[in-house]
Amino acid sequence: MEKLKYTSESDRAYGATGMAIGLVIYDGDDMLASVDLDADPNDMVALSPDFYFAGNPGVSAKTAWNQILKNYNLGISMLMANVLCRHLVARRADVPEQLVGLLRSLACGEGRQSCELDEDEVNRLFDKNYTYLRRVFSHHGVQSVAHDFAATLISRRSLSRHDVLEQLSALNML
Repeated sequence: MEKLKYTSESDRAYGATGMAIGLVIYDGDDMLASVDLDADPNDMVALSPDFYFAGNPGVSAKTAWNQILKNYNLGISMLMANVLCRHLVARRADVPEQLVGLLRSLACGEGRQSCELDEDEVNRLFDKNYTYLRRVFSHHGVQSVAHDFAATLISRRSLSRHDVLEQLSALNML
């Protein structure tokens, strides 16, 4: 089974690119702090402390759960975007079914743990997000933006939130 590990610096750059694009298209760019190609693979895309919502006694349970669900959806979408960008954009190849299965399994585990979602709920969210992101990363304009972003990231090594949003501003016109 194909693993999620990066195979090269370029692969890492396209993975980080996918995550950044995922954040922007899901309106989570306010959660972005920076992107650093030289960081640990789990920390290449640094998120603001708001993403790691731990709860607040002054917030209703419904509001807290909705925020947790939003962050879960954003996190899983970033993982999918990472894989889709690496395959559809960088490799110009489809994502192997085994890897899609692994992504679904990870989404189910995280959905149970963080949101107490059942398998049917996770599968609906997964299918909706995967189908949407597949269309996004198959779009020629998005692919062009992704290639430019990855090249910039490789040359500059790290990008601030402002730099990322500037580099991805062309997505707003697609």
